[in-house]
Amino acid sequence: MTSAEIDEIFKGDGFKRLVMAGGGVPRDCLSIFLEVLQNVSQGDGRIGKDDVRIMSRGNFERRIEELKQDSEGTEQNALLKGIYVIRKFCLEKKTNLFFISEQMLQQQDNLRDLIYRLLDYRIIHSAGTAITHKSQSGTFHSFVIDVGAYAHMRTLQGRFTELDIGAPKTREKMRSAPILTFEDFNGLWQSVPENIEQAMKIEEESFEDRAQLN
Repeated sequence: MTSAEIDEIFKGDGFKRLVMAGGGVPRDCLSIFLEVLQNVSQGDGRIGKDDVRIMSRGNFERRIEELKQDSEGTEQNALLKGIYVIRKFCLEKKTNLFFISEQMLQQQDNLRDLIYRLLDYRIIHSAGTAITHKSQSGTFHSFVIDVGAYAHMRTLQGRFTELDIGAPKTREKMRSAPILTFEDFNGLWQSVPENIEQAMKIEEESFEDRAQLN
């Protein structure tokens, strides 16, 4: 597909947002594209960033439902807690990208298994391995949380660093990303409320309220 053909279908950052919403997975990108295309009715009929933004939340919620259907009991609760922890960390750090030490992933079996399961369900996406950080020693695995976890929150505009992992020079920008340490993870894990999904909705509303006041 040529640039001109893409411009006939997308406007602004619509195409870039679609790729991010699909996590770079062709099947997911196509699925979101077809869904968004059915709902584009205003303007010139092209797909813009906001069109994908609205649809990405539903896509993220469907992934959580798939996770719940495929798991049960202790495993399901652990996966939901993992989503809560990572999403809260990213919102607090105001970035979609974070680092985890490769040494920690090797040493902490439960954490490694949880991260890989969230990768399987495309709640998070791998953005690179063996990356060095500008201020910390060692090598890190970089991840981005799915765009559907935050893109619908309008008050994040201009307040949230969203790195496009496919853009030029992104790898260098990654090297300043926040590091999710074991202490960070464990502290957030211990604070996860009982009704996780309800808590995420309430905290989202609270986060938006605070953002509007600042």
